[in-house]
Amino acid sequence: MLLLRHASAGERLLSPDIDRFRPLDPAGRADARQLVWALADRKLTRVVTSPLIRCVETVRPLAETRRIVPEQRRELLPDTSLESVLDLLDELSHSTLVCTHREVFQTLFAGEVECEEAGAWVLGQLGSLWSPMEYLAPPTSAADPFSRTALSR
Repeated sequence: MLLLRHASAGERLLSPDIDRFRPLDPAGRADARQLVWALADRKLTRVVTSPLIRCVETVRPLAETRRIVPEQRRELLPDTSLESVLDLLDELSHSTLVCTHREVFQTLFAGEVECEEAGAWVLGQLGSLWSPMEYLAPPTSAADPFSRTALSR
């Protein structure tokens, strides 16, 4: 399973109600387009995303290229509970791309795992525990966008 942080959407807006509608900025749109190539070697059969526009826009080019209809799930919103996101991950196949927010990464991994905008972690599962295994750098910010060694938790 790939856990992707949405691409760059500029500065956070002061009001959370307005910030929910913040789209990708030009750098974010470039990363979203490049994800098509950066993840070309990954088997993906499903795309699940936060319903916020910055996540939807991040996965749109990849999903369209693969003819996958992205599923929007509220369990991936920034203020989701740990239980909600874990329940969702447990129901998904290992060939799923999941697009979410920095806050969800912090919730899942107790703030111990970082992920850049448009970066992703390959997740592995041991029993009921999800663990970050391999980091995939954002496609337009790394010389080798396909992988970096995973950081220890």
